[in-house]
Amino acid sequence: MQGRSEPPDPFRLEGKVVLITGGSRGIGLAIAEETARAGAEAIALVARDAEALAVACRRIEKHDIQCVGVSADVTQQADVEAMVARVSQELGRIDILVNNAGGATFKSPLHEMRPEGWQKMIELNLFSSFLVSRTVLCQWQGSHGHRAIVNIGSTSSLKAFPELSYYSAAKHGLVGLTKTMAREVADLGVRVNLVCPHLVETQLTEGYRSGPDYEQLVADIPLKRWGEADEVARIVRFVASDAASYMTGSVLIVDGGWSS
Repeated sequence: MQGRSEPPDPFRLEGKVVLITGGSRGIGLAIAEETARAGAEAIALVARDAEALAVACRRIEKHDIQCVGVSADVTQQADVEAMVARVSQELGRIDILVNNAGGATFKSPLHEMRPEGWQKMIELNLFSSFLVSRTVLCQWQGSHGHRAIVNIGSTSSLKAFPELSYYSAAKHGLVGLTKTMAREVADLGVRVNLVCPHLVETQLTEGYRSGPDYEQLVADIPLKRWGEADEVARIVRFVASDAASYMTGSVLIVDGGWSS
């Protein structure tokens, strides 16, 4: 008597092609490695630094899957359209999009902030997610499938941070973008969710970790430590997988209890 075959593991990503912006380091690279471990068929990494992309792709290829690195500015429409076209041509399609590009590179009270600095950061942290999502969704029109968009927000999506008004405004905007997109594209079989980490140990946060406020930042977190990039990546893997098939328009907070 033949035994029944096991059902597929819904947490796995077999057969999925994943596109990750801001994928050459930090949380983006951790997401790439996590999706590779989950069995993704192929991964495309997008960033501006071609050398860093090459190094990141070599790490992903150690998992015996295809990895394509594309140097592009995700705030520029021409770059984004060319990037999506190249990924689709080389990998055949896109099943999962992770909008991870972003960052907070300076602090300033609002009355001292230069308009061009504000605009640049809004473009990086909000407009890029719209632009890449729009371009990928144009390819997905007219077909139906189990596909997912995961936007990477921040606890700045939920609460105010003085002297980071541009970052908080952009990340709050991602909440509205995610929820609206989720309703608009549900009929296409596309789920859209937002993952909001708090302070995470990456190269981009080294300055904070060596700064005078580090001990207080840790003390404010109930778990008494910063998060690790892998911990965020595992949440992204979950919400991108079929294990989260009934989740869309959701905001997932990964903050060690800080916002509780």
